[in-house]
Order: sequence, then structure tokens, then C-alpha cells
Amino acid sequence: MDIENFYEKILKLRNGEIKDYKVLSSHVKSIPDDMFDYIIQRLIIQLKIVQKYNISVRPAIDPFVSSELGIYKRLDDLELGKLLDYPNCCVDSFSETARYGIDSKHLKEVENMTFEDEDYAIILPSGFIPCSLKCNKAIENKLIGTIDKETYEKLLSLEEELFKKLPHYHGAYDEYFEKIILKK
Repeated sequence: MDIENFYEKILKLRNGEIKDYKVLSSHVKSIPDDMFDYIIQRLIIQLKIVQKYNISVRPAIDPFVSSELGIYKRLDDLELGKLLDYPNCCVDSFSETARYGIDSKHLKEVENMTFEDEDYAIILPSGFIPCSLKCNKAIENKLIGTIDKETYEKLLSLEEELFKKLPHYHGAYDEYFEKIILKK
């Protein structure tokens, strides 16, 4: 899922066009119009910046937007996972095992993975905790990927621009991507 699809889903939730998000739909519809307009403006800014850099894995959704949409409140893990295009196996792993970040099991997986010579880092959206770094569905959904050093530098520029143009005060999200450096 990219930011554009997320943006479209939010608009459809607001307009009542999606019926299978009972909790999130109710929450999104309850947001005052002026706040909802501000959320949409921030999403549009993020969308334009992300498109400019064209990184294969999408960054985390703007933390201000995520806060206002109730994502950090974990209103309903299954609906949130579906909204963010997270695979069910990853949502289940997050919900059942209380994983709150990339942990030692994830890092152990890296030791047993094979990479191309140009691969410099594994990246994923901050806040997305996969069941496994090898999760095929997460890779297919562009939630996990590898990048070379040049793309890594672009990614850092993307994050810097997002921070400048979309300031926020969520202390847990000082990056838009989780990064596992493979080589120095």
C-alpha cells in the first residue's frame, strides 16, 4: 500500500463508502471537519514528498495524522492492519506476542538471509512490526525491502524533508523508516 491508497481509504471511511471498518469508520466520521481537513492537507504533503523520492517501501504515515486517526490508540488491531495493508500474520504476531519493535528474533533472521552485493539495508515503515523479516506478504505489500547505499542516502533526505515540512511531537517516531544496516 502506498500513501495514495491510504489517503483514498481515509476519504472513503469519512464518506461511509467502506463498510468493513466499523470501529475506524465511526472514529474517522467523528473527527471535526476542520481537523479532518488538516489531516488531509498533511497527507497530501506527505504524498507529494514521498512520490518525489520514489523509495520502493513506503514510510510510516505522518505521526500527527496517525495520532488523529486513532492508529496509536489501537482502536482495533485487525481494522488498523487492514487499513495499513499489513498482512494478517503480522497483525496477529503484533497483537498476540506484544512485539513493539524490531527485536532479537528479527535480527537473528538477518544472519540467515542472503542478500545481493549491492544491498546495504533492510527497510520497513517505522511502527510496522512484521511477524518475520522474510514475510512474503509484507514484502509483496512493499512493507519490507532492501536498498542499496545510494537509495539509502535518498531515504535519509526523504526523512529530513518530511520532518521539516510535517513537524510533529510524537517522541516514539523520530524516523519514518526502520533501518537494519547490512554493511558498513
